[in-house]
This record gives sequence, C-alpha cells and structure tokens, in this order.
Amino acid sequence: MVEVILGVPFSYDANDEVRKLLEDFRDMVNFCIEYAVKRKITSYARLRKDVYEWWKKRWDYSTHFCHSACKIALAILKNHRRKRRDGKPEARKLFMQLDPQLYKFYGNKIRISVKPREFLYIDLKYGEYQRKFIDAWIEGKLKAGEITMNETKIVIPFKKDVDLSNPKDWIAIDVNESNVTAVSSNPHILKIETDLRTIHTTYFNIIRNVQRLRKFKPKTAKRLLKKYSGRRRRKVADECHKIARNIVEFAEEHRMGIIMEDLRGIR
Repeated sequence: MVEVILGVPFSYDANDEVRKLLEDFRDMVNFCIEYAVKRKITSYARLRKDVYEWWKKRWDYSTHFCHSACKIALAILKNHRRKRRDGKPEARKLFMQLDPQLYKFYGNKIRISVKPREFLYIDLKYGEYQRKFIDAWIEGKLKAGEITMNETKIVIPFKKDVDLSNPKDWIAIDVNESNVTAVSSNPHILKIETDLRTIHTTYFNIIRNVQRLRKFKPKTAKRLLKKYSGRRRRKVADECHKIARNIVEFAEEHRMGIIMEDLRGIR
C-alpha cells in the first residue's frame, strides 16, 4: 500500500481573531529562529525541548503551536544556509501549519484548538472540485493531514492508501516535447498533445531579446530576465501538472500501473 496525498485549497474570510493568531505565529517562528541561531541549534528535537519553557513565558497557546513554529523555523534556517546568505533570516509572510492535533475538520468548516478549551471556528468556501474531496472524506475514503493556512486560503492535504502492488495491466509512458503517448498491452492508447514546445520556443526568443539589453540597460535586463524566466517556469510546471493528472486519471480508470522512462536531466 502507498499513501497518496493531494493538497486541496479552500478559501475563507479571515477575521481579527484569525489575523491575530497568524501574526502571533509569525512572531513564534521568528522567536525560534533567533533562539536557534544564537545557540547554533539545527536539531528539531533539541530546539523543541530547549525553547519550550521560554516560549511558554511569552505565549499561552496550545503546545503544538510551539512544535509547529520550531519545525518551520528550522526549515527557514536550512533554506537560508543552502543559499549561503549572510545574516539571520526572518519570517515575513503570515502563514502557519497545523497538525491534526491542533484542528478538527468538519467538511464545511474547521475548528482550531487555540488554547486549552478555547477554539476558533472557520467557515470554508468551496466549489465542485473541493466538494468531491469532502464527500470522499465523509464516506471515510480520505483522511485529512497537516493543514497550511494564510490570510485567504487553507490548504488541506487529503490522504488515501492505494494498492499499487497488483495492477490489472501496465501502461508505458513516452514523453516528447510536443506530445505524451501512453500505450498498454490491452491495447489502450492515450495521446496528449502538449504546449511545452511552444512555451519553450516563445520564451527562448523573448529571453534572447532581453539579453541583448544587458550591455545598454543591465538593471532593466536583469529585472526582465527574472520576470520572463519565472513566467516560463510557471507555465511549464502548470502544463506538466495537467499532463500528469490526465495520465493518472486514465491509469486509475483502467487499473493500470505506470512505467516511466528515466527523465533525469530532461529540460
């Protein structure tokens, strides 16, 4: 059995209580960052143990908020070290992660355990896409995991155990820049036309033209390169996500295992 997880976004209206909680959580993360940097702590277990008494003197929230803040603080520090940046990092955005012990999911709303015997209820906004996951959760087919929330959205990861050990058939995937072809021995054939080649060609030409500005307007060229490189990356990622979703839905419908070619190094 393999656990499959998919994060599903829900919208909501943040009130003053929610904003206060998000702001306090950001302060907790920065407090943990400061504590870890001063004492050169990189272990989650050690930071959680050492910082707790100090954390408790400043906040009276449920203990698991401290655990979550420690986890995020160490992730920020790790990313900071990986990029070899100077100074001390800082959490600026308002967001938090809550494990299932800090919240309860009701389908149309969630209840956050803010303090002992004190709860915060948030009504969720959703459409047909989210409704499918809610119905499957109600039927017991899915479980909810650690949520991530900011000022406008709550992402709930739904988990499902899938048996991949005994598929009825296998489907082989061949990936090209203009299409993706899937073939099985049944035979089932799935061909997906992609826009990857168009995206790469379009942005290759745009970026090449921008690079010509470097000699005359280096700052403008740098800004535009960052803009269009990021846009190309997001468009490619979105297209790949759509392709992958189509393949998985097709394989699931026909109860097939998926055989992929080695894609390491593909651009």
